[in-house]
Amino acid sequence: MLSVFGDESHDPTKARVFAVAGLLGDENQWASFRQAWNNRLNGSIFHAAECEAGYGDFRGMPEPERHSLHRELTKMVAESGLMGYGHVMDLAGCRAVVPEVLKDFPDMPYYDCFLKTVIKLSNFAGHFIPRDKVQFTFDRRKETQYNAGLLYQWITAHKPDNAGKVSFASRVEPGIQAADLWVRELMKRCDTHLFDDRAHARPQWNTLMCTKRFQFHFTLGRELSQTLDATPFLAGLNHADYERWRAENKLVDNLSNRFRYASLMAGAGARS
Repeated sequence: MLSVFGDESHDPTKARVFAVAGLLGDENQWASFRQAWNNRLNGSIFHAAECEAGYGDFRGMPEPERHSLHRELTKMVAESGLMGYGHVMDLAGCRAVVPEVLKDFPDMPYYDCFLKTVIKLSNFAGHFIPRDKVQFTFDRRKETQYNAGLLYQWITAHKPDNAGKVSFASRVEPGIQAADLWVRELMKRCDTHLFDDRAHARPQWNTLMCTKRFQFHFTLGRELSQTLDATPFLAGLNHADYERWRAENKLVDNLSNRFRYASLMAGAGARS
């Protein structure tokens, strides 16, 4: 069985960038990684932002020691053989190009990045030999977990050959902790690239990129109108049929019902 663990990250004000990313590996890779990760942390639960700032399990740890730990854990991810992918959205560009999207659907950046990350990692999994199902596990996020599950149903209707179940777990899971490290480095790099072209890449970022196993896409403002128009759960809905279905079932118009309708239609198409 192949497994992906994923997480999200954003700048402190949620005004500039939003990212979702995941790590893909087989059972042996994850078993070996979990053991090494847990041995190094010795019961602590890693959270990249807390490690950097000295909060949570890292409160009281001297800054040089925290930075050393962060670099050591990054090297562990880099040497694990795991593959990484992440999708990042330019929030400032989104507000400039399609302001109504963030106004009407404030969690849209999460769903858009979630969708594209899952599809890309599903494609990566298709190249593993032997081929196997890939299970997705994301960090628990009560605001979006239900809708993300509905959206995943739509994805699996299009990729029934290798997409397994999706679930949501706490940060006790080492895979979620490692995904948190990867997605934060991705978010920080894109935030720096977009808003401070004089800044240099962090050592952790360079460590991951040198492996050639970590990829990402940064959707800038000029791309957003095109990419969002292509999503079936926003502009691509057949609005007449959707409104008829919604009226028949006495449902309000919200993202949950749009996702549910899109997954139902995709499922019907897959069975026909």
